[in-house]
Amino acid sequence: MRPPRFRCLLGFFLALCLAAPPAAQASAPAPLGGGSPLETGSSYRCTAGFAATAGTVGYLIAHTACGKPGDTVRSGGRLVGVVAAAPVPPSGAIVIRVTNTAEWRLVGSIPPTDSRVTITGSTEAPVGASVCKYGRTTGWRCGVIQAKNQTITFPEGTLRGLTRTNVCAEPGDIGGPFVSGTQAQGVLVGGSGNCTSGGTSYFLPVNRVLAAYGLTILTGTSP
Repeated sequence: MRPPRFRCLLGFFLALCLAAPPAAQASAPAPLGGGSPLETGSSYRCTAGFAATAGTVGYLIAHTACGKPGDTVRSGGRLVGVVAAAPVPPSGAIVIRVTNTAEWRLVGSIPPTDSRVTITGSTEAPVGASVCKYGRTTGWRCGVIQAKNQTITFPEGTLRGLTRTNVCAEPGDIGGPFVSGTQAQGVLVGGSGNCTSGGTSYFLPVNRVLAAYGLTILTGTSP
């Protein structure tokens, strides 16, 4: 039988072990999705449109100005992934494959950090319907859908099948998501005016992008 003093010492060391703080755990992946700020290279800034999936692979839909195939994309300085594809001729949208799943978790809410709008689908809204846009520069701005199947010539080329709205936009908002209620509508591809005097904006319908790349819009807040 052990002397009592050894029992006390064993009890003392056991108490120390139980009282020791747990080992540090890795941080949980941050939410990433429509409305997330994106950076390509050292200077260009844009806004992610929507999160989408193809099987178990996650993607972000963005404007073609956010990068070209093979470009590395970051958000807040942290790697997001690479531009996987861009159509020729340009349609106004690219898809970014999210490769850094250790630091990012795709969500179907806009913006990802406060989940003001949770996407439930991508049913196209009619002319006259209310629509809102989220951009990294101007935040939420709302208006109505004015016309569809518009053809506009931008510096990167002529884009067809666009939807016109009276929602204002400013630099940095490019690529931002348009929603009608909880339904995804499209990504901002350009416009005129500003949010002081008012303006016109155009978006590329998201269902065209989904169909072109075989993607499914991400709904809810889980991948």
